[in-house]
Amino acid sequence: MNRLNKLLVKIGEENLNAFLVTEPYNIFYLIDCWIQGALFLTPSKKFLITSPLYGEEAKPKEKEWEIVIYPHTLEEALKTLKGETKSKKCGFESSHLSYHQYQKIKDNWEGELVPHPHLIEKIRAVKDKGEINLIRDAWRITRSAIDFIKGELRVGVTEKQIYNKVINYIEENSDEISFPPIVLFGERTSLPHGGPTARGLKKNEVVLLDLGAKVKGYCADLTATLFFGSVPDKWFQIEKLVSHAQREGIDSIKPGVKCSQINERVKKIIEDGGYPGAFLHGTGHGVGLQIHEEPFLTFNSEAVLKEGMVITIEPGIYLSGEGGVRLEEMFLVTKEGGKVFNDNC
Repeated sequence: MNRLNKLLVKIGEENLNAFLVTEPYNIFYLIDCWIQGALFLTPSKKFLITSPLYGEEAKPKEKEWEIVIYPHTLEEALKTLKGETKSKKCGFESSHLSYHQYQKIKDNWEGELVPHPHLIEKIRAVKDKGEINLIRDAWRITRSAIDFIKGELRVGVTEKQIYNKVINYIEENSDEISFPPIVLFGERTSLPHGGPTARGLKKNEVVLLDLGAKVKGYCADLTATLFFGSVPDKWFQIEKLVSHAQREGIDSIKPGVKCSQINERVKKIIEDGGYPGAFLHGTGHGVGLQIHEEPFLTFNSEAVLKEGMVITIEPGIYLSGEGGVRLEEMFLVTKEGGKVFNDNC
């Protein structure tokens, strides 16, 4: 079943007569093209609504979609369409549509507008073969970037210099970076999302790298903690504990498992290991068109793993003012469990 048909089935299950798609990543997912505007779907009609700026880019889609070019606003375009459909219950992406825009649409809509914040995101969570291949390509480039950076570390090099080297390497070998990389030295590795500075690398320090490449819209996300020189034994012990927690998370991956249970299991290992409160984020997340997407491996997640999902497992321990360790790897959920991305995945 193709992506659009999956959405139409879901629309029917939710007892909707139509659905309005405004989230850019979801539009790309459905039409394989970056176009500013919206998609309006009914069981019998499909409208691609965009501005004149994207008219030429939308033209190749006219065999599959009715193209609607709006001269001024999306709301005006939708107003002209309401007479062509019998949409009494129209779902919309409440996690993306602003309240202001919602009110403008509502004022000109005769039926009911029903909020559905993550309907398409949940469909996107399960990847098809083509998506998996692109993510694998992004993973491979990201892994090679980490190996490259290992050879660039030397006393005196700054976080900012390594940050720029990461970006240059990834952009030379892929389409673009998935997100601004994280490059931290020494005590600054306690900052889970710290930005790069002019702080220079010293002998015998911890280095944290979090980076990702993007290939044809699909992301990778990996984190490595490196020991530059002979760091105190404390950090080896912390790295060992984080690695153990990650392994437990990996062993938990299989279809049908609740994401919250994996998160609980991983956090418990770190807490029992003597570091309660030192793991500051969720255990992992989905990766695809966005660097963070469904499913989320957090304490309050209601998601259940399904075959074809791509997730990270990334436990960490952060000691304020001292430093931190995070290990992040990507996995494909299969019938056999979690498989790390490689050429045989």
